[in-house]
Amino acid sequence: MEKIVLQAEPRGVGRHQIREIREANRVPAVVYGAKKEAQVVAVDAKALHKALHVAGTGLVSLQIGDQAPVQVLTREIQRDPIKRSLLHVDFHVVSMTEKLRLHIPIEQDGTAPVLSNPDMVLVRRMDTIEVECLPADIPAHLLADISKLETVDDDLLVGDLRLPAGVRLMTDPTHIVFSVTMSRAAAEEEAAEAEAAVEEVEVVAKGKAARGEEFPEA
Repeated sequence: MEKIVLQAEPRGVGRHQIREIREANRVPAVVYGAKKEAQVVAVDAKALHKALHVAGTGLVSLQIGDQAPVQVLTREIQRDPIKRSLLHVDFHVVSMTEKLRLHIPIEQDGTAPVLSNPDMVLVRRMDTIEVECLPADIPAHLLADISKLETVDDDLLVGDLRLPAGVRLMTDPTHIVFSVTMSRAAAEEEAAEAEAAVEEVEVVAKGKAARGEEFPEA
């Protein structure tokens, strides 16, 4: 994974200072963890957006002023509900020798043979799974190979995901990640055909009853 370096500067606290920070296209943040005293900082909004996009759930090397860089994970991101601009970020300092538990996004990989039938639809049941690993082993994502889905009865389970070395699965391996179902139109058509077949049997039965015919025993 590409190493992401983000520059930060110590900042003041209070509404006036935070407003000035945002007006300067910077984002207020707090850095905490690894038995270090919490520190308030400000980072460039554009650089932060790029770092979050590239790093995802992975590590960011945070350089605060002239201090030694620290390895951090993004723990909480606050955005403007309308503009979606970044308002505040929490950075958690990690120890490179201590394992972490965190959620990793799942990405779809391959082509499901069952989807060659236009009446079939792929259903995603999970977006992330929980894993445990050292900070250096955090994967950007996990691949779900849907080429194993050959029929409508097949499921892709958490236990089917490919895990990198050093990464331990914490989510129940029997949970379903992807499944297959019929499209709504196909399901409605099938239900209509079944209903028509039942009505046809009932009409035949009524006709025979009216003529006094008996049905053979099943």
